[in-house]
Amino acid sequence: MSKILLISAVSGLTLCAGFAAYAAVNAAPQDVAVTAQCTTDATGLDGRRKACDSEWQRVQAPAGYVLAKETTKGGLVSANGSETECRVQFGDAIEVIPGLPQPTNISLQAHARSPNGHATGRGWATCKYSVRMVPLPKPDTNGWH
Repeated sequence: MSKILLISAVSGLTLCAGFAAYAAVNAAPQDVAVTAQCTTDATGLDGRRKACDSEWQRVQAPAGYVLAKETTKGGLVSANGSETECRVQFGDAIEVIPGLPQPTNISLQAHARSPNGHATGRGWATCKYSVRMVPLPKPDTNGWH
């Protein structure tokens, strides 16, 4: 069974330090998760809708690891309103083998807009994604293995 490490609204330095310490002990592939959430104010009596965007939540793999982009799973886990969306970005790719780049970080932002109508309540979006973090091959005396 795979291990899941949940990251949410943590400072970048703490996040990187936590991953480095965790990875030093657990060198096997592992799933990491990232969540983002925002909630709007209520739609006004005049029908004016409100919107929100969460802060970008970023998970950075420690040195010697990449994120296997094709293993990414997730999406909206809770939503309300006229517009809800999860925005996912990958960055800082490393070529694992020639022609096969894999990212070393994933960023996630939630977006919502309150419902249509008059005084219809708040909108929200909660997004959750997971991706497999894998160690890079280590060189041996004869090359890579």
